[in-house]
Amino acid sequence: MTRHWRALSASAVVAAAALAACSSGSSGTSGGTPSSGPSGVLTVTTGAAGTFTDNFNQFSPNAEDPSRGMIYEPLFFFDTAKAGSVQPWLGTSYSWSNAGKTLTVQLRHDVKWTDGKPFTSADVVYTFNLAEQDAALNENALPLATATASGPYTAVINFTKPSYTQGYAALGKTYILPEHIWRSVPDKSTYLDPNPVGTGAYTVSKVSGQVMELTANPHYYLPGLPKFKTIRFLSYTGNTTSDAAIEQGQLDWAGSFIPNIKTTYLAKNPKFTVVNIPLSTAFLVPNMAKGPTTNLAVRQAISEALDRNYISNTVYNGYAPPSNPSALLTPNFGAVAGPQVGSFGGPNAAAAKSTLARAGIRTPLNLTVKVVTGYTDYISDLQIIQSELKAAGITLSIDSESYAAFIADQSTGNFQLLIDNFGYVPSPWYYYYEILYSKIATPLGQNDTVGNFGRYSNAQVDALLNDIAASPDELSKKQDFAGIEQLFASQLPDIPLFEQQDEIEFNGSNVTGYPTVSNPYAAPAVYISPDLGWVADRLAPVG
Repeated sequence: MTRHWRALSASAVVAAAALAACSSGSSGTSGGTPSSGPSGVLTVTTGAAGTFTDNFNQFSPNAEDPSRGMIYEPLFFFDTAKAGSVQPWLGTSYSWSNAGKTLTVQLRHDVKWTDGKPFTSADVVYTFNLAEQDAALNENALPLATATASGPYTAVINFTKPSYTQGYAALGKTYILPEHIWRSVPDKSTYLDPNPVGTGAYTVSKVSGQVMELTANPHYYLPGLPKFKTIRFLSYTGNTTSDAAIEQGQLDWAGSFIPNIKTTYLAKNPKFTVVNIPLSTAFLVPNMAKGPTTNLAVRQAISEALDRNYISNTVYNGYAPPSNPSALLTPNFGAVAGPQVGSFGGPNAAAAKSTLARAGIRTPLNLTVKVVTGYTDYISDLQIIQSELKAAGITLSIDSESYAAFIADQSTGNFQLLIDNFGYVPSPWYYYYEILYSKIATPLGQNDTVGNFGRYSNAQVDALLNDIAASPDELSKKQDFAGIEQLFASQLPDIPLFEQQDEIEFNGSNVTGYPTVSNPYAAPAVYISPDLGWVADRLAPVG
């Protein structure tokens, strides 16, 4: 499995019922029992993450993963793996009013920041007003007006337009900051936040090269959580070295791509477990603002030449089925699938060559695609794609770069093509919003922290997304979704490859309480925020 760099700083809403009022049920687990206190060490890897740094600023594209969910927390937990499941976190309940322009949130009374200061509505108001006042800090591109407090435990968030579909981004993906700390930070975009003060279940105890350790917050407000005393993150140079550690049982929770996983991992120990809940789509992302990929014929030719079934079977043992022309995640979002979704035909190099010729594009056409060094599955994908495009008259160069460099290039639009995956949301509206909505994309050269990294712009798509957003029931807007699906299939703003494999490894000899397909209480991946924190709190030592 290739790590998704931030698992979406923005996110989706779920069904209208989930947005109208928060569920008060408790989350499930697949095992684990409460103990007198946290104990043991949980060893984790997110794969090829490079060298860990003292950067826990959630506004930084290079912030360490624990920042969002383990240290700083949102108001509610929206289960990425189970649409409609919403659990209280820092908030206890919420309600919409004013035709979807006002969101009122009731907060917990028993929460303290890790420096001992009380958590109140002032912190929530500060966090949302900070985003309203500075677009660079509005990671979710929320249409914010003002946020106000109504007493110490009630926050009122106002939007400039109906924002039902922004409920998940506001409630589930906005990480609340301590006003008494952050109000004195001069440049909040560049501040590293090396000693974060959060409300979360863990505090930072060590950051050193390839090792990062977190220690359980002894005053955490949720009874019986967390269950591990220490979480140790390890970084590797690539999938090869992390795979070796996983296969040898040295890691308790991982998300690395392992070739032939049944024989190289599962067969080695009956307690080794793989949880596979596909939640995203892998794409070739073209630059839609400059260069040859702005030409539709180029994007069409690339798509026509691809053998998606061969990629799935060769690299992923068939576990990553080909995507469809509309890139709609199925069966997750099947309720809004229109007739255009369909399926891709087989590879046709001759048709791809003809498409380029009709557009007057001379071959060989030279293109470059960027990928993270050490992402061996994506590199294998690209080597196959490289061969397939060559037959169509396209010479593809593969540019492997460090994780940090890749994120910087993706965010600023410094690429012709790149390979990445997007999704991890329980809403078809936000899935398309994140990859297509023009207003979340920054100009080339400026950091984009939300999505639409290719800088696609289409007024018709924007209008359809806005119409869905104004409805308290997004799933009822099937005609709008059909329009988006048709436009995606015809214009290929991103080139869909396959439904992203999400094989997450757990060493059952050492850990229990992880999500499963039958009990998907959260996304199991160690790189999806804030699910990462929700799962980490509930994992328990064996014995």
